[in-house]
Amino acid sequence: MNGPFSLRATDGATVTLERYPILLGRATPGGAVPDVDVSHLDPQEGVDNRHCELFLDEGGVEVHDLGGVSGTWVDGRRLAPGGRAVLPIGGTLRVAGVQLTLVQATARVAPTAPPLSMSPTLGEWRDPGASRGVPLPPSASSAIPPIPIETPRVSGLDLTGAPRLARPLLESGADAVRLVEGFPVEGRRNRVFSSQQDPLRLGEIEDAVRTVRRALDLSDDHCTGWGYVGDLQLDFITPPLVERPVVGVVVSRGVEIGQEVLAGVEKVVSAGGAVLLAARRPQLAMRAIADTLQGSATRPRAFRGRGAGGWTPSAWADLVAGAEGALEVALKGDPLLVIDPGSADLATLLGALPRADGGTVLGIDTASAEAALEMCARALPEASEEHYIARVMRRQEVARQLPWALSCESGRWLMRGVAIKASGGWSLEAEPGEAI
Repeated sequence: MNGPFSLRATDGATVTLERYPILLGRATPGGAVPDVDVSHLDPQEGVDNRHCELFLDEGGVEVHDLGGVSGTWVDGRRLAPGGRAVLPIGGTLRVAGVQLTLVQATARVAPTAPPLSMSPTLGEWRDPGASRGVPLPPSASSAIPPIPIETPRVSGLDLTGAPRLARPLLESGADAVRLVEGFPVEGRRNRVFSSQQDPLRLGEIEDAVRTVRRALDLSDDHCTGWGYVGDLQLDFITPPLVERPVVGVVVSRGVEIGQEVLAGVEKVVSAGGAVLLAARRPQLAMRAIADTLQGSATRPRAFRGRGAGGWTPSAWADLVAGAEGALEVALKGDPLLVIDPGSADLATLLGALPRADGGTVLGIDTASAEAALEMCARALPEASEEHYIARVMRRQEVARQLPWALSCESGRWLMRGVAIKASGGWSLEAEPGEAI
């Protein structure tokens, strides 16, 4: 399930989370206007003006602490200032002294009065049932006049940041759009991609990449990037490693990892092999893998990059990038789960694969297995050969070290073998169960 979700206070009052990101905090004169003001529930008055933000995630929400002194806790664990963690359904979120629980929103009758229509910068709020405990935020009060929406979208999606070329397909019901230079625009419906329009020219795809960079607040020199904007997941990959620019736009949703794929990962890791896991917010998939491996792990280790958030499963050694000797200690455990290491740590890790002590699952926060493989290839030291030869050699090294790739595509999880095509590109062809 991926929503809608509600936050339930200790007195039973609920507030429905309908649009993301959602700012939790305290309304103060001259300060930011939070989407949810929970300050009245805290007797210690420790809630900050901008306390934390919530983003839609697979099976829950991602909590992003905004650096306040009073702290944010997810399932009893305090986040580092600026840290992130996934809050699953049934999990607890503590904002300073306010305790909240994430629950699946219940169906309710729409109000007879017309809903408020707010500016996208203030968010949108509709919750007629929150009569006590968690009130409507000041941004939804009658003191601020509603801002009319010029043209209602057919799909009802917030398409903020979507490139111009992707919008018609999204508005007509596609759940994903793929833009590749030299190919027609492709839209996905019912798990099937179909082509639209004429092949894209270089200028058109460059314009799409610029749009996504602006939406994700990235500089012009970023070769890859991804993130959530409005109701969409945006990502892009550009040369030098790929042959042509690629842009992906996907409607946000979550999919559970199946037992067949989990069994395949366990078999590879138990044999000392390595698996690359590519997913938006890979923490939930990593948790499922950790639960599968728990019984056979004697010295389990989990290593995470600085921005990966608190995701480590219980009973696993938690090692954080930047701590002295953390990666060296991680490499001595079996099995090893790694999530979003920095480029230097990633290069060290790739050089140590396969590990003699046990198998490895490397989680990369991105849209596809191909994008994750490209990121790994970029982390390897530059070769001295001509550019094309150097690129192929780096890809071959990654394919040798990470022979299996796990990714969520078209609404299901796939585990596929990694190989290099004669042209130098990635080949990912094995279906679950065929060669696991």
